[in-house]
Amino acid sequence: MKKQLCFLFIFIIINSFSYGQCFKEISAGNDYSLAIKNDGTLWAWGFNSLSQLGDGTTTSRSAPVQIGTATDWKTICAGSSYSAAIKTDGSLWMWGFNSSGQLGDGTSSSRLVPTQIGTSTNWKSISTGDGISLAIKTDGTLWAWGRNTDGILGDGTTIDRNTPTQIGTATNWKSISVGYSHSLAIKTDGTLWGWGHNGYGQVGNGSTTNKTIPVQIGTATDWQSIDAGYSYSVATKTNGTLWAWGYNHYGQLGDGTLADKHSPVQIGTGNNWQNISAGGRSVFAIKTDKTLWAWGENGFGQLGNGTMYTSVLVPTQNGTETNWQNISSGTKHTFVTKADGTSWLCGSNGSGQLADGTTTNRNTLISLACPTATLAVDETSTTSDHLKIHPNPVHDNLNISFDQKILTVMVYNMAGQQILTKAINDNKGTVDISSLGSGTYLVKINTDNDIAKTIKVIKR
Repeated sequence: MKKQLCFLFIFIIINSFSYGQCFKEISAGNDYSLAIKNDGTLWAWGFNSLSQLGDGTTTSRSAPVQIGTATDWKTICAGSSYSAAIKTDGSLWMWGFNSSGQLGDGTSSSRLVPTQIGTSTNWKSISTGDGISLAIKTDGTLWAWGRNTDGILGDGTTIDRNTPTQIGTATNWKSISVGYSHSLAIKTDGTLWGWGHNGYGQVGNGSTTNKTIPVQIGTATDWQSIDAGYSYSVATKTNGTLWAWGYNHYGQLGDGTLADKHSPVQIGTGNNWQNISAGGRSVFAIKTDKTLWAWGENGFGQLGNGTMYTSVLVPTQNGTETNWQNISSGTKHTFVTKADGTSWLCGSNGSGQLADGTTTNRNTLISLACPTATLAVDETSTTSDHLKIHPNPVHDNLNISFDQKILTVMVYNMAGQQILTKAINDNKGTVDISSLGSGTYLVKINTDNDIAKTIKVIKR
């Protein structure tokens, strides 16, 4: 009997979906989204012209794509056009646009994939804005880098920084939030601090004068949480009250007016506010009874209340459900998760940031399909699969061809670390892996129609 020759491929298929529990953390940015699954893997979708998704391309995605193969991602933050993440080992990773040094790698070069920043392994939390990065280490110190217009970094200057720079000497910083051009922070003693651009009173110190170093806001010592939006701020106190200040032309402060406020004002009389999230010019919040509330701008349906274009000037309940748990508001779209772990989205979708496979805006919350990375072993002929990678095992050059245009090929080691990237922009190409040591590697192929396949290859 004549032996039939065939290629044995191990595929990691990452474009199938299921509904249900999925993400343990989500972050909505400027027309794109990041998420960490319960298994520690990192996913991204939406606008990608500046590589903010981290998949090695500049192709926007209307469905989630897995970023690398690592399973130890801990926390994420999506910014305007760049992204940040911290792994469980405390290391800091960033990628995307880098014109002002906001990636912190000492350059102004953009990064197509997650890149470790320095060697420190004691990063605790990070917040990103429009070219500005703030972070706190486990020792309570505060660090900043990137664009420093109006002193938003808080180092007393207006000079951009392309590496993390410590702000002051205090070691009791607890939480941080970066807006478009101002920053907020809470210390462990419950005091509130602000700095940066202050033309609308968004810093909250009663003036409209910019501040280049952190200044304390009032004398209260019971601040619980903060979130900085586009030139405005929202916060809660430990007694469950809600406060806001700054720019208010869309009713985003929630006080029933369109007048700016230069210092914190209480919103309503309730004391059961639990979670808050400030978007571009709209706010979502969850109360202790797990009801969902929203107010502010609604031009893209980002309030999820079934309407569009009409702003809401006071906190208004969204639906009647009482099982909402977490929220993340982007510039024009919003994520919300329920206690059962399911995720829901609404708002702008022009770049696929709602992950429903379309570019249609949504003015009601829609459920997010959960991407799965199912490992399957297939004996697949090159004729039926159309993807050819040979030779395998390989010594030097790996030849790759597909019936779709291949944008990039990325090579990872089995620990999930990316060690090689090559742009192809053709239906076929060659990748030189002669410099790699002998062993097993994962080769990821990204195409121009959102197909991504990862192949296991043996290097001799």
